[in-house]
Amino acid sequence: MNLNSLSTITRAARMALLAVCATAPLGVSAESRNSEAFYIGGGIGYARVESADFLAGDTFEDERVGYKGLLGMRANEVVSLEAQYVDFGTADGGGNRVDAHGATAGIVLHVPAFVSVHPYGKAGALFWNVDTTTPGFSGNDDGTDFTYGLGLRFAMTNHLDLRTEYERFELDETDVDNVSLMLQYNF
Repeated sequence: MNLNSLSTITRAARMALLAVCATAPLGVSAESRNSEAFYIGGGIGYARVESADFLAGDTFEDERVGYKGLLGMRANEVVSLEAQYVDFGTADGGGNRVDAHGATAGIVLHVPAFVSVHPYGKAGALFWNVDTTTPGFSGNDDGTDFTYGLGLRFAMTNHLDLRTEYERFELDETDVDNVSLMLQYNF
């Protein structure tokens, strides 16, 4: 992770914390319709991969569809613990092929200031695995890196929400930006 990424992460974390602290007193009863403790969901997204140093200085970029599923536990109106499985899809370019997927564990901070629209920020760890194929080489790599994101959750019914979110996943030197649309069912 370079200093530029760390500075961006720090600013985003501060802004999310400030938003939660500033609006928490306003929305104490705003989420009464979604007081259920557990939720599951899944969706589809647009993933974009960039790596400045993919192969000997070559630039590798690809854009594709990604999929994910999630499971969460709401501790209170502001804090949830959430796990995800993310399939980043397959990136192809110049005879190179990369298949990546991972699981996340993290915290979600909700801003319960509105009755039917709930902004949130999230941060956690990504446990990733990447299979790489290039002409004459095949490899597998895995690791753990930081992930963060922002989103909006729209209440559709008493138990069903629509979520849209942006997430940044870091896999060593590779950044994956993911914008997704998901359905969430609240128990």
